[in-house]
Amino acid sequence: MALDVRQIRCFIKVAESLHFARAADQLHIAQSALSRQIQALEKSLGVRLLYRNKRAPIRLTDAGEMFLAEVQPGLAQLERAESVARQIGRGESGRLEIAYIASATYSGLLPSVIYAYHLEFPAVTVTLLEMETWRQLEALSENRIDVGFLRPRPEYPPGIVVVPQLRETLSIALRVDHPLAATGKAIRPMDLTNESFILPQSDDRAGFGEHTREIGRYGGFSPKFSYNVRDFITALNFVAMGLGISVVPASLRRIQLADVVYRPLDGLTLHAEIVSAVRRNNNSPAVREFINGLRKREQVLLASRE
Repeated sequence: MALDVRQIRCFIKVAESLHFARAADQLHIAQSALSRQIQALEKSLGVRLLYRNKRAPIRLTDAGEMFLAEVQPGLAQLERAESVARQIGRGESGRLEIAYIASATYSGLLPSVIYAYHLEFPAVTVTLLEMETWRQLEALSENRIDVGFLRPRPEYPPGIVVVPQLRETLSIALRVDHPLAATGKAIRPMDLTNESFILPQSDDRAGFGEHTREIGRYGGFSPKFSYNVRDFITALNFVAMGLGISVVPASLRRIQLADVVYRPLDGLTLHAEIVSAVRRNNNSPAVREFINGLRKREQVLLASRE
């Protein structure tokens, strides 16, 4: 036997108020319609739930009292489940798995994106994983993460699309006692001819290795890479040790090491970018809402270039 949820809601209202007129008002239906719903429920159950008497107040039968005690918690749980399902359908609840490169955090990009999303969708559980660019693309393709924040690549796996999020200029990180640091001026590419470069994110074919080579082409030399390291923090520490210099994004200036200074390039403007990567299809409502926010940021970024 399948019970009608509408009939159960009507019965609970009458059982709580013991008054048909008040219950009908609360349910915004006619009293006659309410009475028919209760009668239909009693017929389905094969038992009387209410004592009705024009000269006496309505009261519950023994079966009615037991039915009320059992059905109230069940209806409350059903309504909670209905609410959760609707929230998930609107993208207001659910889960979001996000991977990111470290520079997405200290650039301020990831904190601002997550903060804005959490304000609008506080019920969504967000999981954050630091991960190299190439691993993010694998994880996206295998449906292990929903969104990646990574450095652009020449090509992407099938079904993956990117949304530009950040574009910033490059700086040169030098030890504080380096001759080129002493002047406090911007550095010309040609002045870096004899330098040893520490290459951060060395696993990224199209990243800062290519930026460094572009500086070399402009300055008329081929860069010498003395160390290949995984991340910018390691690169800065190697710079502090006097093992070389490094080409880094301008936002890295937020990382202040006692023996490291940053200088802009003179006569050459290069940009480093961070993009968000998502699957083209098969995204949950929560992910789609997050992507909508990313596309809004993209429009602001594109407008700033005009």
